[in-house]
Amino acid sequence: MSWFSSTIRMALSGVLALLLMPACMLVSGDRLSVDLRPDSGNITRTFLGAEGTEAYAIPIGSGATTLQTIVILEVQQGELRLEMLNAGGSVAFAIQGRPGDQVSRAGAVRLDETGTLRYRVITRGARDGGYQILYQRVQNRNGQ
Repeated sequence: MSWFSSTIRMALSGVLALLLMPACMLVSGDRLSVDLRPDSGNITRTFLGAEGTEAYAIPIGSGATTLQTIVILEVQQGELRLEMLNAGGSVAFAIQGRPGDQVSRAGAVRLDETGTLRYRVITRGARDGGYQILYQRVQNRNGQ
C-alpha cells in the first residue's frame, strides 16, 4: 500500500468517525440533582443556556422492568424537547416545552436488562430552562 492511499484511508476514517459521533449539547449554568432508587426516584436539571442534543443513560438497576414516569419541562426562551426512550431505543413518549409555560406529560417506559433508563434532550437556543423526571416502578399483579 502506498503512502498516498494510506493517507487518504486515514482521512476518510477520520471523517467517518466524525459523522458517527453522537451529538452533543453545550450547556451553561448547569445544575443537576439526582435521587435514584430501584423502585422510585427523580432527576432534576436546570440550566441558564443550552444548545444541541444529548442522550442520557441512567443506571437504576433491578433489571428489565417498566417505569411509570412524569416529565415536567420549563423553558423561558427557545426550544426544549425531551424524549423518553424504551429499551430498544424507540421513543416511548416525547414532550415539547413552550416558552414561558411549564408543561408535563406522563407515560410508561421500558428499561433494558441492566435496568437503565434512557432519554434524549434536544435544545435550540434554550434559555433559563430545565426538566424533572419522576419515576416509579410498575408493580405486577403479584405485587412485585
